[in-house]
This record gives sequence, C-alpha cells and structure tokens, in this order.
Amino acid sequence: MMPIVILFAVALGLSLLLTPVARWVGRRFGILAMPEARNIHVAPMPRSGGLALFLTFFACLALAGWVLPEASARVLQDRTMGYVLLGGCLIFAVGFADDKWTLPSKFKLLAQVAAASIAYYGGARIASFALPGLFDIQFALASYLVTVFWFVLLINAINLIDGLDGLAAGVVFFGSAVQAVLALMRGEPHTAALFAVLAGATLGFLRYNFNPASLFLGDGGSYFLGYMLAALSVSGSVKSQVGATLLMPVIALGVPLLDTITAPLRRFMRGRDMFEPDKRHVHHKLLSRGWSQRQVVLFLYGITIFLALSALVLVNLRNAPAGVFLLVVGGALVLLVRKAGYCSYFAVDKILGWLRDMSDDAGIARGRRTFLHHQIEISQARDVAELWTRMTEALEHLRFDLAEMVLSDAGAGACRIAPDLPDAAGISGAPVFRWRRQGAAGSDRELLCSPAVMKLELPLISRSGRPLGALWLVKDVQADALNEFTLRRVENLRRTVTAALEGLAASS
Repeated sequence: MMPIVILFAVALGLSLLLTPVARWVGRRFGILAMPEARNIHVAPMPRSGGLALFLTFFACLALAGWVLPEASARVLQDRTMGYVLLGGCLIFAVGFADDKWTLPSKFKLLAQVAAASIAYYGGARIASFALPGLFDIQFALASYLVTVFWFVLLINAINLIDGLDGLAAGVVFFGSAVQAVLALMRGEPHTAALFAVLAGATLGFLRYNFNPASLFLGDGGSYFLGYMLAALSVSGSVKSQVGATLLMPVIALGVPLLDTITAPLRRFMRGRDMFEPDKRHVHHKLLSRGWSQRQVVLFLYGITIFLALSALVLVNLRNAPAGVFLLVVGGALVLLVRKAGYCSYFAVDKILGWLRDMSDDAGIARGRRTFLHHQIEISQARDVAELWTRMTEALEHLRFDLAEMVLSDAGAGACRIAPDLPDAAGISGAPVFRWRRQGAAGSDRELLCSPAVMKLELPLISRSGRPLGALWLVKDVQADALNEFTLRRVENLRRTVTAALEGLAASS
C-alpha cells in the first residue's frame, strides 16, 4: 500500500513540475486552441497539457523500480504491457499532432483503432464478459471488435468531455483513484500502481487546468488518458474473464461515457456529420441554463464521485443486493439524463416521427401498402375513364372532398374547380373529370369558400416536359385533420397518374 501511495505522490510532484514546461512548449511552438464558436475560452490557450501527463507517466515507470520493485518488474517485463505502452505512444503522438495541425477526424479514428489493435495483439483483449453466478458470454471471433470498441469508446469519452476547465482531468482522477483501490482489492498491486500514477498525474495537472485554466489537456492528453484507462481496465483483469472489472470504469465514468454514446447518435438523428464537433454536450447544456463553468464542473465532479463510490460498493455486493443497488444507480442516472437535458437534444417526438417516416418509406406501414395498391390499380388502367375511377378510389382513401382533372394535349390553360362549370368540357374543349366524396359536408361552393379547406393545384407534365393537364384537389382539414403522410401520398399519386397518362397516350 505505501509504495503505491509513494508512486502517487511522485506522479503528483512530477506533474506539478512538468505542466508549466508543457505550457511553455505550447506557446513556443504554437500548439494553441484558438477561440471558436463552439469553445468557451475567448483567448488563445496552450493545448499541450497532454505532454506533461505523458512524460509524467513514463518517468514514473522508470522510477517505479526503486519504489515497487516486484510490480515494476512485472510491468516492464510483461509482453502485454509492452504492447499497451506502444499503443499509448502512438495514440499520444496522433493526438498531439492534432493539437498542432488539426488532423481529419477519420484519420484520428483510424489511429484509435490502430492503437487498440496493437494492445489487442499484445494480449489486452476482452475475450468474454462474465459475472459469477449470473452469466458468461464468450465473444470468440467478436473479441477483436468488442475490444476495439471498448478502447475507442473510452478514448472519445475523455476527449468529448474535455470542454470545460478541469472537467476531463478531474473525471479521470476520480475514475483512476477508484480503479486503483479496486485493483488493490483484487490483489493486483502492479495495476493499482499504474492507476495511482494516472491519478497523481491528473491531480497535479489540475493545479493549472482548473478554472481559470492556464493550459488545456488537448487531444494528446485526452487520447492518452482514455487509452490508458481502457487498456489498464482490460490488462489488469483476469485475461479471459472480464466482467465486474469492466463494469467499474463504466459506472465510475458514467458521465463521459453517456455523452460519448449520445453525441454521435444526436448528430446522426439531426443529419449532421457524426464526427463533427458541436456545442451540445452535457456541459454545454448546463452552461446554457446559466450555470458558471465552476458550477458545471463541480456538479459533474459530484456525479462522478457518486458513481465511483457506487462502483466500490457494488464490487462488494452479490446477487440480490447488487441488483437492487444497480437499480438505484440506474435511477440516479435517469435523473441525471433529465437534469442535464439529454432528452431535449433528441426531441423525442421528432425522432418518433422520423421512425414513422422510415416505416412508411420501407412500405411496412399499412397505410403505405394500401396506397401502393391504389397506385398499382391506376397504373394498370386501360383508358382514361378507368384511370379516373381508380384515382377517385385513392382520393377516397386519402379523405379528399373534391377533385377535378382537366386533360389537354395542347397544354392549353385549364380551369379551376367551380360549381357552375359544365362537367363535359373545359377550356378549348379539353376533357374534364370531376369527383365529390360521398358524405362530404356542404355544397361545392361552401367547400371552396371555407377558410378551413386545403386547395392543391398539381400540373401533370410528362417526362419530356409536355403538359398533359392539371389536377385540383380540395380537402376540408377542419372536418378531417390532415394526415402527416397526405402530401407525400398526393405527390406519389401525381407521378403515378402522369406515368399512366403517358402510357395510355403511347398505346393509343
């Protein structure tokens, strides 16, 4: 226990010394975060803080031989840890380069997958997920995909939450501290020592990063911290049985993980690039409610501390008590979701409408299948009279009240619906077809003059651009509310009728 505390103190001291150096490097070489619309800061700020964390971590590894000889030997001689550290160097280098030059998002994602693949090749992998006495899932060939997803998830979780002074570093500090304690409880001093180093390094960094910050973590720092959290959680567990060990960081880092999962979904649902940065994360939402930066950070610290302590309690519970406790924690997370305004990001009613649209587009909805039947009937009409009869059946299905179709081979002007218009002819002798739904209230003139009716004028134009006529539709939306798919059905009807008229003209 004491050697681990000493390593924590060493990491804390080194971080306090190296962070000002990293800040100088950022200013000297132009590794700066410039003010943008999605950022909170208003002046250029060094974003090279990750350099201090990276150097502190590896310096502590070098010094660990004097503090914790057995654990140090196990870490340095372990093949898996060697590959983990190699992947850590790669992900830090890519993140640090992005801090300087802003790399494409797809390239950064590829680098994350590459770093995770290196760790996987070395043996840091999730081969199964098991909770003793409950279930045991073997991933087999899917192990690689699950492992890469785990790494990418935690890397981006820390990166996405790094939007306020001290937020990401503080969350990592609390998460690493609880993981160090849990590793000691599992009898893994080497893993506990590495988590203690992460905790000490981030705590020292917070001295300069807490509001008002004098430098930022940057992608180099957030990528490295997320990667190491993911790698140590996997490599520190029993190699083939990863269960409660993975649940601990999931619970302790609940806030950034929730933000990471919802951010790309939110962007996808709103038609945005899934990897495009925005100003809609949980901390931005709380800021928009009038909270100060410190209030937001302290609130999210409190949530993280609560979840971290919950992880410590959960690891000592079994069966029924564990289930009850998970329900309590789940309820707390639901309250967090509502408090932080996650639901408003998604506009649930709009998403449900989108899902209904998808169902309609796919032809699954019954209404769409019924209207498809009418379209097929119209397209198979043998003459114009039969086409009109089948059109009226479709209009009856759509609950329109009045309809008129005027055909004109010459494309002459056509007449609008009017009660006194003869049924047999339109302008220049063009044939006119009229229909009124049985049971429609009021006279034709009353319908046309009502302020609550929808009137549509649709040109019937061939694919070559030749006018074939026009179609007018009238619907009393007060007596019968407009369906969300009505206008879409009307356009489908217009296209079907136009194609059918072209077919009849070609066959005559």
